[in-house]
Amino acid sequence: MVVVVELSVVPLGSGVSVSRLVAEAVKALEEMGLKYQVTPMCTVFEASSVEEAFKAASGAHEAVFKAGALRVLTTVKVDERRDRPRARMEEKVESLRRAIED
Repeated sequence: MVVVVELSVVPLGSGVSVSRLVAEAVKALEEMGLKYQVTPMCTVFEASSVEEAFKAASGAHEAVFKAGALRVLTTVKVDERRDRPRARMEEKVESLRRAIED
């Protein structure tokens, strides 16, 4: 099973540019060996279970604190489907592209 997760980790009160802090959240996902895609507004990743997804989100959240943030706002959206094998991130995007072309 694949769970697709949208993760946004936002350091608050850390200045206008927060890319250095957000990078630590992404590195935490890398260290877990998770497949991810960075977008301008969030990071999307795949996990093998909801438990793994929340563990990864927690690790990313904590990594931003360890990098020096004093306040962090983290938002997690989990897409889990149990009626059929879950589509991976690329498959979901490709399905949308096909629908746009129709």
